[in-house]
Amino acid sequence: MSELILDYRELERPRQYGFGTKLFFLYFLNIADWFCTQALIDTGYFHEANPIMAWLMQYPIVGFAIKCMLPLALSIFIWLGFKIFKLEQSRFTNFIIYTGVIIYSTVILIHIVNFIMLYSM
Repeated sequence: MSELILDYRELERPRQYGFGTKLFFLYFLNIADWFCTQALIDTGYFHEANPIMAWLMQYPIVGFAIKCMLPLALSIFIWLGFKIFKLEQSRFTNFIIYTGVIIYSTVILIHIVNFIMLYSM
């Protein structure tokens, strides 16, 4: 009689995402923030809350480069550094990434509320 024996630690282990997946999700939220911000600014009813980004958003190419291309290059650089030097994820790196995800998720939620207010007028 053969029985399937499961180790209880395998059942309790939460799914862990790779470092690259976490960086990609953070970058995706960054891009979503840029698109939503640009769409809301284009309506004329909203403005950028960050004064530095407000100045950069006046120049679409510069705003795109700073908000989209620079973070992409930085994300790739960080990801390659982790792969080349075979670094492990630490609690600190996860804390930084998850903090960024929480902040960007909050900003996206604010954008959603603004879109609802805009289109309910």
